[in-house]
Formats: sequence, C-alpha cells, structure tokens
Amino acid sequence: AIEDLTSQGIYGGFDRATEGAVLLFRAKDEATMETFRLKILELTRLSGDAGQPDNYRDLPIYKVDKSGAAVVREWLILTNKGELGKGVIDRLLDFSEKEPGADVPGSLSSNARFKLAEAARGKDADNWGFVDLQAIRDAGAAKKLFEGKAENPLAELLIGGIQSTLQHAPYVAASLNVASTGLTLKFATPYQADWIPEERAYYFGPAGSGAGTCTAPVLPGVPETLLTIGTYRNVSEMWLRAGDLFDEQTNDKLAEADSGLSTIFAGRDFGEEILGSFEPQIGIIVTRQNFAGTTTIPAIKLPAFAIVLKLRDPETMRSELRRTFQSAIGFFNIVGAQNGQPQLEMDMQKLGDVDLITSRYLATKKDKDSTSAPILFNFSPSAGFSGDQFVLASTAELAQQLSAAPQLGQHPASNTSVVFNAGVAVSALNDNREQLISQNMLSDGNSREEAEAAIGLLLEIIGCFNGAGLHLDQTPEQLELRVNLDLNEVR
Repeated sequence: AIEDLTSQGIYGGFDRATEGAVLLFRAKDEATMETFRLKILELTRLSGDAGQPDNYRDLPIYKVDKSGAAVVREWLILTNKGELGKGVIDRLLDFSEKEPGADVPGSLSSNARFKLAEAARGKDADNWGFVDLQAIRDAGAAKKLFEGKAENPLAELLIGGIQSTLQHAPYVAASLNVASTGLTLKFATPYQADWIPEERAYYFGPAGSGAGTCTAPVLPGVPETLLTIGTYRNVSEMWLRAGDLFDEQTNDKLAEADSGLSTIFAGRDFGEEILGSFEPQIGIIVTRQNFAGTTTIPAIKLPAFAIVLKLRDPETMRSELRRTFQSAIGFFNIVGAQNGQPQLEMDMQKLGDVDLITSRYLATKKDKDSTSAPILFNFSPSAGFSGDQFVLASTAELAQQLSAAPQLGQHPASNTSVVFNAGVAVSALNDNREQLISQNMLSDGNSREEAEAAIGLLLEIIGCFNGAGLHLDQTPEQLELRVNLDLNEVR
C-alpha cells in the first residue's frame, strides 16, 4: 500500500507568503489514491468531531488533527494552512492540461533559480531539495546567516567562506542517497570567486580561487587512526584582518592574546611572524593509544592527537620553535611542581632526517607499575621536524610516527576534509569500559548489570557504523558540502 501510494514521489515545501508547509504524495494512479481516500480519509470524520468534510471546488477537504487533506486525481495534499492548500488544488486543477515542462504562473516551474538548480540536479539522487536563498534574503529572514560576520574566531574559521558565499548565492540544493552501505547527504550552491571579500581570502586562497595548492592536505596513514582533519586556512591572514571580521569586544580579546603570545615568542609578532611562518595547509590527527610495554598505565586512556604543519622558512623557524617548545615544557614543570604533579623529562633524538624533542612524565614510586595512574600519564608532549614539516603531538610515539611518514600530499579539490573511523572509536571506548560502567552507575543510579547493558548497547550501536566523513569541495563554479555515514555489512 505504501509503495503504491508513493510510487511517483513524495514532495514537501514551505511557502513564504502563507508561512505554511505542504506535503504531497503522488500515487501510482488515480484508482490507488481514490481507494486511499475512501478507506482512510473518510474514516477521519468517524474518529472524532470533524463531521462532514468541507468542500472546495467540489472536492472534499478532510481535517486531520490540526491540518487539512485533499485528493486531486493521483495526488494527496496535506497542509497546515488552508490558503496554501487551495493554491495547490488550483494549480493541479487549472494547469492539468499544460504540456510537461511548461511554466505554471506562481509555481516553481516559473522560478528561474529553481530551473537552474534542477538543471544541475544529479540523476542518481534518491531525495532532492531546493532552497531559494534570494527569496529568503528579500524577505529579510535569517539575518544573522547573511550579515557577513561570524560571532567568534572559531566560527569564522569553520564557516567564514561559506557565509560569504550564502550572501550572494541564488539557491542551495540538497540531495540524499540511501543505500544498504550507508547514506550520503550533499549541499551544493553556485560559487563565484568575487563573492569572497578581501578579508576572507584566508578561506579559499588568493582571489577566492581555491586553485593549485589552496586545498586541504592529505594526512599520512597511522595505525589506529580515529579522526583526521585536513583543511586550508591561512590563519595568519585571518588574525591580521580581525578588525574587519569581528566586533570590538572580540578584537580586544584577540589583542590581549596577541600581546601575551608575542611575549612567549621572544617579542616576535604572533600574527605576522609566527602564524605567518606556517603554510595554510593544516592537518589534525587523533589516534588510539597503545600502552603495550608501558609500566605506568593511566586509569582513563585518552586518544593521542597531533597537529601537522608546513614551515615556510624551515631553517629559521626550526630553532625558534625548538626554543619555544623547550620553554613551554619548563613552564609546565613549574606549574606542575606548584601543584604537586610529576615533572616532565626532556630528551632530544635524531633519527635520520627526523629531529625529535620528546618529554615524558617521571613516575613516582606509587605510579611506576600502576595500571590506574593519573590521567596526565596519557601525555608525553613532543615536537618533530622533518624537512619543512613540523609536528606537535600529545605523545612521543605519535610525533615520531608522523615525522617519519612521507610528506603531506594535497587533496585535488577539497577545502576541508574530515574522516572518522567508528571501529577505532569502539576499541578506544572498550579501553575505558570499566570507567564508563562506573560513571553510568554514579550518574544514572543504575546497578552494575544495568550499567553494563547500557554501555554494551552503546558500543554495539557505534559498532554498526564503519565511519563518517565531511568534505567541503570547491570548484570555480560550485561549492559542495558532502556528508557521508558508512554502515558495516549486516551479517
């Protein structure tokens, strides 16, 4: 019955004029819809106080909860606004004889922006949607989205270039593909380089072109990788143009931070000289930690993480970053000593072309052979240098792995790429299963059996997934945000 009722599609929309929503089902044929009307809609007036249905143009209008329903040939119309429903009925009745593809006044077929979006629509999409951005801007709606300023530096880094695009783009189209292996959701909008103002050149590269090297890095493969993030962001340019991007309060905070950071870097200007010494390609990687061969094992096992950058002037910046890292370790030791925490011991290693500065917490007698040591034993802050590559990692092992790996490659089209591995996430959570069970018992008041069942169910659900990804791709004509969720095969 459902297959026959929806065999020619399901359509939904929001109408700005009436502020109403409408849902339409197109059945296999008129006979199918007439059967539905007689057996289902007629029953609605017997289930309450609806009484006889209203009529519009000799068609019965049925009240369904707080909405209305009507049938026109093979179409079922559901809406929460009477005027919108009447408008849909008028179009179906008055323009039924028009040739396929002909414009219908006041409908999407006469909307130039809809026609552009539909022409670019992929034929393989299971579901497709269209948002008329120009109509939303003309109506003065969603002002914050189109005002051109993000609320804080993090939001600016994430969506600044997208926000500038949405200020000019005529529409956004969305498509959803569903398969047994997962689903893929795409948002696409036209793009022009001249829509990106000068203060946001940091996002897509010079002149907003995104061409050549202005794309995300491809990170090297590391065992047990949980999450990778690669993006193109010229953070130095964003920092220097903060006055054009943020409000007065945010700029005051950034100025204060700039002063403190410049002091840490021996008086060198943080925005221009320090951030400006790195290429815009930024890589972040998170991996599951392996504590094999470690005598001091923390009770809570956290993933290791690192940031991977390229140096514009390796000869100059290597020594500068080395000194800064050593000073930071000394600062951590001073603060740690004041709080009665273990001290970090530094070491320097040279492995071929790789220079490493590692540090490890010195375990006290009670923690030396412990399997429930404090959480800080997850960390052994380290820095690695290899050619023009700089790695800053939470553990010495990860710094060594990334520094010894091949140099970063370039993604051909993605401005930003995020990949999540659900299998490694399950393993990382299993490493902390006892702590998760204890936390569940404390927070929810469950018995141990109930907590074990709850945590087991959580891990089982996550284990159904293979992973997920997010990719922001840019071409000279289009900006596309693609989100995928991959499922494991059912066995």
